[in-house]
Amino acid sequence: MGNTEKTILALGRTAEVLTWGNQQVLKLFYAWIPANWVEHEAAAARLVSLTGLPTPKLLGEQTLDGRRGLVYERVTGPSLLSLVVNHPWNCTRYARQFAGLHAAIHRQHGEGLPSFKANLARTIRNLEGLPSDLLKTALERLDRLPEGETLCHCDFHPDQVLMTSNGLVVLDWMTACTSQPAADVARTEVIINFSPLPQVAWPVKQLAGLLRKVFFRTYLKRYGELNPAVTATEVEEWLPIVALARLAEKIPGEKSQLEAFIRKAFT
Repeated sequence: MGNTEKTILALGRTAEVLTWGNQQVLKLFYAWIPANWVEHEAAAARLVSLTGLPTPKLLGEQTLDGRRGLVYERVTGPSLLSLVVNHPWNCTRYARQFAGLHAAIHRQHGEGLPSFKANLARTIRNLEGLPSDLLKTALERLDRLPEGETLCHCDFHPDQVLMTSNGLVVLDWMTACTSQPAADVARTEVIINFSPLPQVAWPVKQLAGLLRKVFFRTYLKRYGELNPAVTATEVEEWLPIVALARLAEKIPGEKSQLEAFIRKAFT
């Protein structure tokens, strides 16, 4: 494609994003990423493109230096996370917009995507270092929860949403599944509330903690207004199970808080 110089736009846990062609980006997966993960994201991106949801269009696939990648249209704009950090006085407005986008996702059907419930069960069975009776209880609770047919992002957080000149755009459908919307809301709650705060001066850290609480509470309230069929009780039923599965991701700084929450939830 004539790309002699490529600029790294972003680095993630599974891939790096490079400039590519004319107004395109290449999401280049790391060599350790299984091929079926890439194939799943491509299938999910194609499905989502049919819904009309605001998301970058998948334009094709590309291999570079032996690594597989997906070519997307390039969208530009700050993430909602950076907007909240840099414009905290607009925190509630951004949270309401974030909730609106999540509710819009949950108005779509997820047919053809894997089951989030099945993924959670598989992840929990493979966890190590936790009491077997706790894992058994978690799997029994999960088994009683319903399957769902709704499109769920399953990694929906403010750093996955860009504010572009045309409005909000959601990125990265690598974890997309079909499930109950309450499970996806619980997943967002875990990501927002258990992600470690930045290591900064105490007053700044306190402000960041306050902003996080305000953002989450506003998001949850607005989401409930837009999708009243999803109840707080349903979200709470999914929450400890989703938190338990989150341990498998081994996010630095999350383990102790997650484990404390999980042990309390399953006792």
